Amino acid sequence: MEENQNFSTRDLYLAATLMFLKFPLIGIDFSVEGSKNQPVGYFLFNNSSSIQEARQKYNQGLVSVEPRSFVTMMKTLKSEVSNVFSNPHINSKE
Repeated sequence: MEENQNFSTRDLYLAATLMFLKFPLIGIDFSVEGSKNQPVGYFLFNNSSSIQEARQKYNQGLVSVEPRSFVTMMKTLKSEVSNVFSNPHINSKE
């Protein structure tokens, strides 16, 4: 799939919400940022009108999620960022 067909966000909460809404995560890019050189994940999803609509609803505060599932998604994403940072040659979702 071409790069311009991906939707990328570094917003962990948005990424967890999209995963909760059943949009599949297709990969994670990362960069080291900030004064403490912390890994920051850029979560990649297939771009579509559906994902853009979900993003718009998220930004407007119109999305409801089940709290435990949401927290689980966030923990999963944080773990994935740590794994990618520890093994930058491996992107576990590709």
